[in-house]
Amino acid sequence: MITIKKLMTLLLAMSLMGAIVAQAQEGTERSLSLELFGAQNTVGINYDSRFKGNHGLGYRVGVGYGYSETSTIANSSYALQGVAAPIEINYLFGKGRHKFELGFGTSLGYYYEKCHVWTSVGPAPNMGDGVPDYGYSYYYKKMTHNTFGYFMFGNIGYRLQTNRGFLLRAGMTPSFNFGDRYGIYRKWYYPYVSFGWRL
Repeated sequence: MITIKKLMTLLLAMSLMGAIVAQAQEGTERSLSLELFGAQNTVGINYDSRFKGNHGLGYRVGVGYGYSETSTIANSSYALQGVAAPIEINYLFGKGRHKFELGFGTSLGYYYEKCHVWTSVGPAPNMGDGVPDYGYSYYYKKMTHNTFGYFMFGNIGYRLQTNRGFLLRAGMTPSFNFGDRYGIYRKWYYPYVSFGWRL
């Protein structure tokens, strides 16, 4: 039986093998970049390569760190942080310095979830002192656990590749999951900016 961890390890190994094969090809465009937001969640590093030349079909693999926190008016809070590896197939339109980039991929990660909840347990008890009691009583609960998580994402963006090797990427990464317990929820519109250098 294939477990989630085995599947994640297999996908990462296949991506690394693809990177080694692409490095062996002469004349392919390869770059290393730092990305903020987007498929990297908060911040991460990407390795990007074309299968041939400096345009057309290629791929991107990386590793990144993400953190998010939300709270409610009832003083409950939820925090999620973790390390993930985005894997993407993409296509560059244009043969000059300015390119339009389209891609699709998945981000596989290991996350730490922390939830602080104030839960109502019903009306406050009557103290028997003749004074009416109002309101509800609450108890505090803290839940934490580690979990595998994933999300699928698209990539719609602009790419600038200068003759001197500088790389600039900017765009949007719409994302979704399949609604299962491992799916990481993100806003469907998620911008990114990336700065890098040709290898």
